[in-house]
Order: sequence, then C-alpha cells, then structure tokens
Amino acid sequence: MINNIKLGSLFIIFSAFSFSIMEIAVKISGSNIPVMEQVFARNFITLFISAFMMIKNKEKKFPNKNNIFLIICRSVSGYLGIICYFYAANNMVLADASVLQKTSPFWASFFAFILIKEKILKVQWLGMIIAAIGSIFIIKPSFMINSSIISFSNIINLNSNIFTALIALSAAMFAGISYSIIGSLKGKESNALIIFYFSLFSCIFSLFFIKSFVIPNMTEILLLLLIGIFAGLGQFFLTAAYKKAPVSSISIYNYTGVIFSYIFSIFIFKETVDLYSVIGMILTISAALLVYFCKSKN
Repeated sequence: MINNIKLGSLFIIFSAFSFSIMEIAVKISGSNIPVMEQVFARNFITLFISAFMMIKNKEKKFPNKNNIFLIICRSVSGYLGIICYFYAANNMVLADASVLQKTSPFWASFFAFILIKEKILKVQWLGMIIAAIGSIFIIKPSFMINSSIISFSNIINLNSNIFTALIALSAAMFAGISYSIIGSLKGKESNALIIFYFSLFSCIFSLFFIKSFVIPNMTEILLLLLIGIFAGLGQFFLTAAYKKAPVSSISIYNYTGVIFSYIFSIFIFKETVDLYSVIGMILTISAALLVYFCKSKN
C-alpha cells in the first residue's frame, strides 16, 4: 500500500505539472478562441491517444454493463468541470482561478467518503486546510476589495468577479466528483477506456454547443495543440494516480499545481514573487509533506 501511495503521489505531481502548462495555453489562446473550441481541443487529442492505447494493449472497447452509469457520470461531471474552469481561466486572474480549482481535493475527499466510503484521517483534513491557507497566500484574490473605497462601479465589478469565482469553485466541485468516481472504478475498467469515453463525450457535446467557430491562426493552432497534448498527459497521470491509491491519500498533491502555475507565470507573464507568495508556497509544500510522512508512518 505504501508503494502504491508513493507512486500515486508521483503521478499526481506529473499531472499537476501538465495541467499547469495547459492552463497557460488556455489563458493565452482565450483572447480570441471561444471556450467550447478550447474544450474540444483539450479532449480531441486525448481521444485519439486513449483509442490508440486501447488498441495497442488489446483492451475491450466497451465498459462492463454494471459500470456504464459510473462512466457516464464521470464523463458528465468531468465535462462540466472543464467548461467551468476554462471559463474562469479566461475571465479572471489565472492564479485566482488556479487556486479555486485546486479546492477539488476537498470535494474529492468528501465525495469519496460519500460514494465509496473511503476513510479520511484527521491529519489529511489538517493538511488540506494548511494547503488551502497557503494557496490563499499565493493567490491574494483580486476580487477582495477595500471596504473603505467601495463605490457603485466597484460593487458591479465585485459581483462580476464573485460570479466568475463561483464558476471556478463549481469546476472544483465537478472535478472532485470525477476523481471520486475514478476511485470507485479502480480495478474495474482500464485507464484508457475511462479516458476514451470521457473524451468522446466532451468532443461531441463541445461541437454541438459551439455557436460561432473561430478559425485559429498558426500561433493559436499551436496553443490548441498544447492544450490537447498536456491535458492528455495530465489526464492519464491523474487517472492512473487515483486508480493506484485512495483518493483521500494523494489528492493533497494537486496543490503542487498552484506552485507550478505561479512559477510559469513568473517567466511568461513577468509576475514577481513577494513575501506572501513565499509563505504560501512553504505552507502548501509543508501540508503535502505532513500528509505524506504521516501516511507513510501509518
């Protein structure tokens, strides 16, 4: 079990790294490319990769009858989560959107407890709380305004930002549901099959809901390819992680994505690291180490 937790934790970190690169591509391309086109690109490449893996490994092409409902629920919740997150990433500060989406471990642990009765230790709750506090230090949410300078225009802007933030939180909730369902499919269906049907569902519905298609230029095509490639890598690592170890044991490592996103933002968007960010990173890493060593000791 300990080796599985270690391997699952490593997969989670690889997944967070891949999704952080995807976030940057989403943010840059979002100035011209609609969300539904981004969502389609995010799943189109993954669809072919998962199909290739199924054929290469000579896996079955359809899920067991008893697992069809779970596959559908995983696809729907994952699809809604992606739409919400891409919308938030395109309409608010990327760092804010990232940390709000990273509340998904809370939801993952909660739904894992509800759906598959996974036990949650006190130290895991403590670790997630510390990581959440650390994330707030890193983010310094832009929708928090000084009450002494509230004006009519500020109130309108605040309400708009809160709505977008709630969309980002919704993305985290849907992601948490998806992760817990993946955990419930452990040993029942292959990684490639789960991802294939999720990607197929997402591609079909994204095409259906595209209202005005924008023909991308060469730079935007490259960005869309990066979205698809790194989303695929992140998805495979994520699915493998949650099938390798209990959700509540490794979901805390999703917070490393906040650190990756911020580091990439420094070099791409020229953001500076202040004292609050350093404190936040230390808290986030400390939370992950706390859970890791306590679980290993047990």
